[in-house]
Amino acid sequence: MNQSSALHKPTRLEQARTRLDSALANLEQAAGRIPESTSAAAPADDSRARELEAEVTSLKQRNSSLNDTNERVAGRLDEVIGRLKSAVGT
Repeated sequence: MNQSSALHKPTRLEQARTRLDSALANLEQAAGRIPESTSAAAPADDSRARELEAEVTSLKQRNSSLNDTNERVAGRLDEVIGRLKSAVGT
């Protein structure tokens, strides 16, 4: 074996190809662990979807309530700031 081949440093392309091959192998392994049929999980998924929809509805109502409160507070603060400016004379 000559010295140049023993000291061969992989090129960037070779390094990238090695990483790509490794990533593909990992994906193939992960895909092999996914069950073929997910029909057994469907009822649980429907239940979870309903829970999430209920939570979204609740959060939208809470957001609306907080927006109303924010508008009332902002109006009151504007009134107070107006009165303070009048009292100071600016």
